[in-house]
Amino acid sequence: MWIKAVLLIILCIIGLLPVMFNERLKVEDNSELRHRILRDPPKVRWTGPETDARINRMLAESIALMEELGVPISKSICPQVRRNGSRYYFGLCCPKGSRKKYSEYDYYIEISGFTLENSEKSLRNTLIHELIHTVPGGLCHTGEWKRWADYVSDNTEYHIQHYDGDKKGRDWERLHTGGYGGLL
Repeated sequence: MWIKAVLLIILCIIGLLPVMFNERLKVEDNSELRHRILRDPPKVRWTGPETDARINRMLAESIALMEELGVPISKSICPQVRRNGSRYYFGLCCPKGSRKKYSEYDYYIEISGFTLENSEKSLRNTLIHELIHTVPGGLCHTGEWKRWADYVSDNTEYHIQHYDGDKKGRDWERLHTGGYGGLL
């Protein structure tokens, strides 16, 4: 019985060591911040509105740009971008039926509410990235998606890649810290 008690005390001490040492550590680079975030992710959920006119306008402009470039995106994309509380991605393209609430259009685009402080170029980059997923055969980041992402990158000011964000380090940090400048 006393062995279990000793083991429990040891496990508690081991569990508290990182907390005790983190109080003394200074965050000098992004690598330490990333480790702290991954170890203790913020406990925040997006509680803002599901969509807004600014993002929907940017989506409409991005669709017009894709059509102007001749990118064969779907004609059945929901005109309203839904926002969610993800801290792990900037945007998401949801095919019809992938979620119970999505059945009217063939594709729905979601964006993380925490990325709204990113630059407008970064937001448009994310929307264009998600629009390219609506190209036939473009749901994965290979094949058709890669081909059209390279085409858009070569013919516009946007740089479409698997991981988006205009200034990746700062955008990544904002996304993973729950939209705030520091850890919660």
